[in-house]
Amino acid sequence: MKGTTHMVVGAYTGGIIMAYGIADRTLSFNFAGYEIYPIMAIAAAVMGGIAPDVDMAHSKAGRFMRKLLRNTLIISALFLMIMNFLPQTGIAILDGAIGRGAQIDRGIPFVLAIFCIVIMYAIEKSKHRGFTHTLVGLLVVATPLILMITTGTTFVGADLVVSAQVGFLLGWFSHMVIDTFNTAGIPWLWPVTKKRFKVVRIVTGSQRERDFLVVCTVFFIMGYALIML
Repeated sequence: MKGTTHMVVGAYTGGIIMAYGIADRTLSFNFAGYEIYPIMAIAAAVMGGIAPDVDMAHSKAGRFMRKLLRNTLIISALFLMIMNFLPQTGIAILDGAIGRGAQIDRGIPFVLAIFCIVIMYAIEKSKHRGFTHTLVGLLVVATPLILMITTGTTFVGADLVVSAQVGFLLGWFSHMVIDTFNTAGIPWLWPVTKKRFKVVRIVTGSQRERDFLVVCTVFFIMGYALIML
């Protein structure tokens, strides 16, 4: 599918969170102890909708995304390594911001730093519609969110971070789903099997892809209505 299709459907998927917010008559709602902000989630879902194609090393978009992600992961890993070994300052706001607050399990920043390095290596070695288009890849991307929820990690801006993570994962998942409708399909169950699963087999850039986007639009509007009613 084209990048624009992925981004639009990613935004639609993130819109589910907005629908829940409207249903609760508020611009945010609680999820696993965190306040979810729909606007942040939708913006992240748009990025998540195109992110799996970071494995397209020979396209301009793929090279740009790969470089951006590589630099982000390197900086994040270094920052997390430093934060893991810093002692508490005694200033609550500062300790929370750098991950040394009372509600931070020591060692989590280090684990997340290792995660950054692993995901960077996996993406560098991934071929198009390989690791980033599998359930294993999705699970790896979800690791930071899983760690935060299971450990109850909180810090300054944690609600915004979780909102972005949730939206990004929804967008990433939507990318995988609609690529299943493409002629090439994706290896959902790798490494159990390398089989590429596909339905309908829509050719990228064709009229059928444009029709598919119209169907998605109608489908999501109906979904929003059901959630908000």
